[in-house]
Amino acid sequence: MTESKASYKKAKIIGKVQDKIKEGIENYRAASDSPPRVDVYDVIEQVFAAINPQVADEGKITVDEVSGCLRNAYLDRKDPSESNHKQMVSKIMKKSAFSIMEKPLDGQLDAGSNVKIVGRADRVEDEVVMLFRGSEKLPEMPYPADFIHLNSYLFMFDKPEGVIVYFDREGNEMEFNVPKSEKLLNETKRRAKILNTLLTNNIAPAIEPSEKCMECPHNEKCYYANEDKQKWGFWARGKWRELKPKPFL
Repeated sequence: MTESKASYKKAKIIGKVQDKIKEGIENYRAASDSPPRVDVYDVIEQVFAAINPQVADEGKITVDEVSGCLRNAYLDRKDPSESNHKQMVSKIMKKSAFSIMEKPLDGQLDAGSNVKIVGRADRVEDEVVMLFRGSEKLPEMPYPADFIHLNSYLFMFDKPEGVIVYFDREGNEMEFNVPKSEKLLNETKRRAKILNTLLTNNIAPAIEPSEKCMECPHNEKCYYANEDKQKWGFWARGKWRELKPKPFL
């Protein structure tokens, strides 16, 4: 028997075995009066919901919301896009990778005008707040969103300085010590109050274009699709197209 025939026969046998297993499972489920067992996808959705709690109170703005695109934050609350299982598993794995080092602590800041900034720091020690982040490659400077996160936590927990630790896939690390910044805090509070006002009045924020727009689940709510089924404002057939944002929702 040739190698190709042997491989074909083996694949055929495996296929029959799989069909028999599937048939047996279906017969068992049909004959059983017991309630269905918890599906793995149910577990994934429950864990994802636990690490991504929804904030219904418009007077509370999370550090995640205020440090990123305000339009994305608005749409997440007003017109949320459902995450697929791949996206949920990816976020769970990123979170679990650092959970063993974390000792999370919740806190909040008064932003004025009855608005609170709420957040959860990764780890708070006696004199320092720590953030752990994964990155494709180690950055030369901390990412702006991480600056906002850490600075907010320094004021929340009244600590003089903090550290952002980046890890790449090979386990290399880069640390950045960051002192408090009153100026950055004031800007963070300003953005929190703007988002609160827009949420209260059902007005979508202006578009804040960035490289993250390409992977944003709300992309099609912000940009018109062109004739090539790509997005205005990005490369299409080697030519730069004019940015064509949609009107506010």
